[in-house]
This record gives sequence, C-alpha cells and structure tokens, in this order.
Amino acid sequence: MNPRNLKIFEKKKGFYISPENIVAISWTILIFLIYYLKATYKFNFKGWETGILILGTIYIIGLLISTFFRYEREIGEYSGKLTFWKDRIRIGNKEYNLEQINKIELNANDIKGMFVNSTLEFSPHLSNGLDNQFLLSLKNGEKIKCNFLQTESEKIEFFTEIFIHYHKKGIISWLKLLEILNIEDYNEIQKFKKEITIANTVQN
Repeated sequence: MNPRNLKIFEKKKGFYISPENIVAISWTILIFLIYYLKATYKFNFKGWETGILILGTIYIIGLLISTFFRYEREIGEYSGKLTFWKDRIRIGNKEYNLEQINKIELNANDIKGMFVNSTLEFSPHLSNGLDNQFLLSLKNGEKIKCNFLQTESEKIEFFTEIFIHYHKKGIISWLKLLEILNIEDYNEIQKFKKEITIANTVQN
C-alpha cells in the first residue's frame, strides 16, 4: 500500500483586502467626492470629472468581469505535506502511529478551480482549493488541525485503499468514509459495502 500525500497550507490570520478591491473602493470614493464637491461647493474640475468617471467605470466593469477567470489569493504559505501511510500519519515533520490515533475527520469539499460565489462582486470566483481541513484526534486527548490543498489530480477521494484501511482500523467512521470517497447513491453504497465485506472475508 503506497503512501498518499497532500500539501499542507497554513492560512495567514487577520483581515485581508486585495489590491484590486482597494483600487476599486478608492476610485469609487474619489468619484463620489468629486461630484459631491461639484454639487455642494460648485467646484470647477474643467471636465476632468467626466474622464475620471469613464475610466473608473471601465476599470470597475473590467474588474468584475475578470473575477470570473481569477483564482482566490493564497493568503498564507505551504508548510510540508500531510502523508497517509498504512501504519501512521505524518503531518509536516511529526508522525503519529495508528495506535495513538482515536479518530480522523476531514472536511474536504474544496477543489482548486471550482467555481465559488456566484454573486457579482470584486472577489475572484475560482477557488484556490485550500478551504479543506484535516483533524486528527489522539487517544491522549490532543487534537491537531491543518488545512490542505486539493486539485483535480490530487483529491482525497482517490485515496480509496488507504481510507478503507483506516476504516477497518476503527479511526474513520463509515459515514465519513462514504463522504470522503464521494459515494452517495444508495445502490453504490450497497455495492461498496459488499466489496468491503468480501475483502474482509478473503483476508480472514
């Protein structure tokens, strides 16, 4: 059974505004300010306000269109790999034997390039694939969390053999196994259940 791995990503904490959003917000404020000064204090901008309005409008429209083709920014850094072995799990530089593990949980519905957020806004609409979380609970009560990257070629649903093995070892539940392997159809579930039962019988 070959080990399988995924890239770990440490998200940077705090509030972040992209440069595009800063420019768009600043330009919008500038346009309102110009027309406010013109209407309230009779400032004469000698026609410059029209040019600024046109350029600002073109920029904002272009920015809104571009969001459908841009990826979300990766705010943080990659820090090693999450590796699944037959007898242990490695998170970065630390390894945990299966005997130490109480259970594992994964929330992994994010894939790089997946379309997210259909509302019209300045944020990119293509996912960076980093909103996935792995939780390791040890028998001593310690819990370790990390985020990881999923791409079309590196998805946990491809790790069928290793996760079935973990289910047999009792560290991953049946429902979580079905969720991870993306098995939802009732007939497919029954077929999969039968395959595991047969495999267990042969091994025994």
